[in-house]
Amino acid sequence: MKMHAAIECCILRASLCVDVSIWNNFVNKLLLKVFTWRALIAVLAPVVFSLLMVLLMPSMAYAISLLFFLLLVTVFATRADLTSAIMCGLISALCFNYFFTEPRYSLVMMELYDVLTALVFLSVSILIGHQTDLLRRRIDTQAGIERELVRARADKERELLRSALTSSLSHDLKTPLATMIGAGSSLLDLRKDLCEQDQIDLTKSILEEARRLEKYIQNLLDMTRLGYGDLPIDRQSINLSDIIHVVKKRIMRAWPDTRLEIGVPDTLARLTVHPALLEQAIFNLVDNAVKFNTPGEAVTVNARQTENAIVIDIVDHGPGIPLDDRETAFDFFETLGRGDQHQAGEGLGLAIAKGMIGAHGGKLMILDTLSGESGTCMRIELPLVQNT
Repeated sequence: MKMHAAIECCILRASLCVDVSIWNNFVNKLLLKVFTWRALIAVLAPVVFSLLMVLLMPSMAYAISLLFFLLLVTVFATRADLTSAIMCGLISALCFNYFFTEPRYSLVMMELYDVLTALVFLSVSILIGHQTDLLRRRIDTQAGIERELVRARADKERELLRSALTSSLSHDLKTPLATMIGAGSSLLDLRKDLCEQDQIDLTKSILEEARRLEKYIQNLLDMTRLGYGDLPIDRQSINLSDIIHVVKKRIMRAWPDTRLEIGVPDTLARLTVHPALLEQAIFNLVDNAVKFNTPGEAVTVNARQTENAIVIDIVDHGPGIPLDDRETAFDFFETLGRGDQHQAGEGLGLAIAKGMIGAHGGKLMILDTLSGESGTCMRIELPLVQNT
């Protein structure tokens, strides 16, 4: 029996300790929530307002006091939290009773009308605070859901990027490597049987595939950095004509037989951009235009300034891009069905160009040629607002 009583005593003490611990936690949380600077202002605001009303407008105080108290409650409900709004409502009701009802400066109410008015005001104050708190919670929940959706979408895009990279590596890297290995093996094993021209052709083949491989790897690196948001934007003030001049030199070095017509006035506003990124974006677009351009025709690069942006048009006279394919033309590894018939079949140039231009707050669009002839107009819009 003694053992049984001892066990019951221990259990009772433990339960009391648990109850006390739970009660202490509740009280601590309540005190932390009540004694904040917002709650302090919610308590002081009705008192300060009541004193001002009594001193400045004693004859009108009763008529408009509740309206101002309700305004205070609404402000705390929308700008602070539920606790502050309820505290402001309670203190406002007490101030209304003490300062504005008969007998003045007493918590006693003589008129039933005043009692009902104070109760209705207090009910409305609590209702406003509660509904505002529900609305705030709903907005926070919706914002959290949207953030999760954005994060999930980004994770999905990264996963698709990894999958696309994996599937692409098996072909787009293997093809130039196989060509280079085959040509190199032929030069080593059959050099005695090959004429000088054959050796030159094999060497050129190795060089061309090596350049293609270099460009493809660089595109992969740029694309991966864009996909992970790791491409830094170190902006500098520069003239667009300087960037176009560098792009022209690169294009003429890669395509010495191409015709490239430039129409970029020196009077355009200076751009505050990352020069290397913008240069690479424009180069990708011009390089793409040259590849699909009709032999003998010129690729044109024109620029003009509008009220809010600098517009760059890159126009070729190739087969053009159908309307149905324009939305997917900027997707990674999208070659518009050309596959290996296209000299740079990785399908990364447009995707990278769009990402780099978008990183500057700009837009990249596919349009028909202004002249109505066959071909494609790639239009870049760089906002001047971002560059001031």
